[in-house]
Amino acid sequence: MATVFENIGFNIQDEDGAYRLADFVLNSGSILPVENGAYAVWSDKSGAEVWERLALDHETKSVSLLNLDPHFNGRCVWHLEFAREFTAERDDMLDCKALLKLPDSEQSFCGRIMGSFAIPDFSPAGEYDFQVSMIPHSITFFKDELEMRKALSDETTALGVLAPVGMYMRMLNSEDEQFQTDILMTRLAAEIVTGDVRFMIADKTPVGEFLHLVLNTHFGELDIAVSQNQYETKELTSLCGGGMIAVVNGIISAKLVKIEKADYND
Repeated sequence: MATVFENIGFNIQDEDGAYRLADFVLNSGSILPVENGAYAVWSDKSGAEVWERLALDHETKSVSLLNLDPHFNGRCVWHLEFAREFTAERDDMLDCKALLKLPDSEQSFCGRIMGSFAIPDFSPAGEYDFQVSMIPHSITFFKDELEMRKALSDETTALGVLAPVGMYMRMLNSEDEQFQTDILMTRLAAEIVTGDVRFMIADKTPVGEFLHLVLNTHFGELDIAVSQNQYETKELTSLCGGGMIAVVNGIISAKLVKIEKADYND
């Protein structure tokens, strides 16, 4: 069973592999302490990042793993404001998901905010600069918009729009603040601007490779990291420019730029 971590070069096939990755991040990454817990963050020059959320039990002095998330540390930074914070029954204390929007605009999307509680003055309100990327759960390539619309029988999807799907859509249409699931999937059909292969290295050992794409959206350019299994039958040059389209279903992660400047060293 492949996992989304393949999109940043890690071949994680099962739960044991995820726990081994969690141990690696904890021992090799940077620690961002927060009240009653911490984030452990491992980053590679390829842009691959893993964020680990940890809880601290003050009585037993024990640390427990809450969750593990992939992220791509790219070049795309958007200035956004919080429109609404989302919660779910299964959320842990360090998980932060929110509807983010352009100031003075109704354009919005939902993203997982990486490391938000490591910033002392953070609150889910106001405006911040976010480094944004998208980790696909699925991706399909088409040579141009015409091929995409013919293959998908789609005459209406606007290119570059970050569209909510699944539970995310139901959350937007609900007044209930508690939900049974935290799946916040976004769908994007967009033109590929650039693409290059990245090689991820851990402990000075090559671990895996992945494709880094930049896609055009209505918010600006967006970084996407894609597993080599998703593009192995494609020539890299055919993915770059020329009107080629990617249709992506995935989760957007947004990292406050302030963390990079003040609290986090690559």
